[in-house]
Amino acid sequence: MKRFLPLLLLPLLGAAPVAPSAPPAAPVRHLTLRIDGKNVPADTLSSRFFLSEDRALRLNIVRADDPDGQGLNIIIDRFPIKVDTYKFQEILSGRNRDASYRYNAISAYSKSCSDNPGQVVITGVNAERHWIRGTYRCQVCEVGRGARRFTLEGEFEFPVEKE
Repeated sequence: MKRFLPLLLLPLLGAAPVAPSAPPAAPVRHLTLRIDGKNVPADTLSSRFFLSEDRALRLNIVRADDPDGQGLNIIIDRFPIKVDTYKFQEILSGRNRDASYRYNAISAYSKSCSDNPGQVVITGVNAERHWIRGTYRCQVCEVGRGARRFTLEGEFEFPVEKE
């Protein structure tokens, strides 16, 4: 017992090994995509959310089966970095809020639809950790013959990068 006594005193002297502190938590990268109600896996490594110097927020949601493709792009101009709802019908108000989608031969835009209901709902913002959380829903219309309409929607909790 006497030989273990010095080991018991080490913590009191500050000489005991210190447990390493936990590494900072990696930013959450949760992202879902549904096209006309069908789940389509999203590529969380290729997808990006950007905030430019002039406060334009751009969501770029890429399909997992097309990581080099453009996927869905949603732009919210003059984004105030706060919890709120941002609707696409406000395009004519001087703010740029629209969506575009490209996959293989499909090119579709919210501005191509006569009625382009769409919105991004921001439910959480962490400016210190640079992430936002929320949902999106938009309708885009295919360009050219056929003019199919697609409804794209999903949820996200994702880091925001400076552009």
